[in-house]
Formats: sequence, structure tokens, C-alpha cells
Amino acid sequence: KQWYQRRVRVHGLNLYFNCEICGNFKYRGPKAFQRHFAEWRHAHGMRCLNIPNTAHFANVTLIEDARALWEKIRAEKNKEKFQKEYEEEFEDSHGNVVSRKVFHDLKRQGLL
Repeated sequence: KQWYQRRVRVHGLNLYFNCEICGNFKYRGPKAFQRHFAEWRHAHGMRCLNIPNTAHFANVTLIEDARALWEKIRAEKNKEKFQKEYEEEFEDSHGNVVSRKVFHDLKRQGLL
């Protein structure tokens, strides 16, 4: 009995970790809790939320936190996308490369 209690304390099996994404499933011990992020139950819960189960979401157990983080990641990805209005470049007849806005301004003024 005494060796069992010591083992429970040493391995942290007296600690319970709750994961809301897994349907409020309780994991006994930190090792089992860390392992569950790669298991089917957590992956299925993330899929149900329409969120990919990537390394960004390691140690995220609350649905609201996962949704907020996913929105933040999506916003950053959209920022990195090619934005035609600002990043498109044009070349004039002399070989000068200018931005779209400058090109249209010069064209309107009749300088091209």
C-alpha cells in the first residue's frame, strides 16, 4: 500500500487534467495528459470544431481558447496572402517598375 501511494505521488497520478475539447474527459497524470493531444479523441474534437490539430494547439484544452487562437492564426495567414491592390507591380514602356497605384496615377495624368 505504501509503495503504491509513493508511486502515485512520484508519477503525478494523483493529479487530474480535464480537456473540454475531448468532451470533458479527465486524464490521470501529466504524462497521459500530454500524450492525449496526439490521440484520436482530441483530434476528433478539434475536427468537430473545424480546427486543424496542429502543434499550435498543444496544451490548449478549452474550446473558447482554441477558437480564439484559430481566428488569430487565420488572420495572420490572411495578412501574409498576396494583396493585389498593394503588391502588384507594373512596368512602363521605359522598363521602370512601379506599384499598381502609381502606374494608374501616371496613366491618368497622361505621363505614360
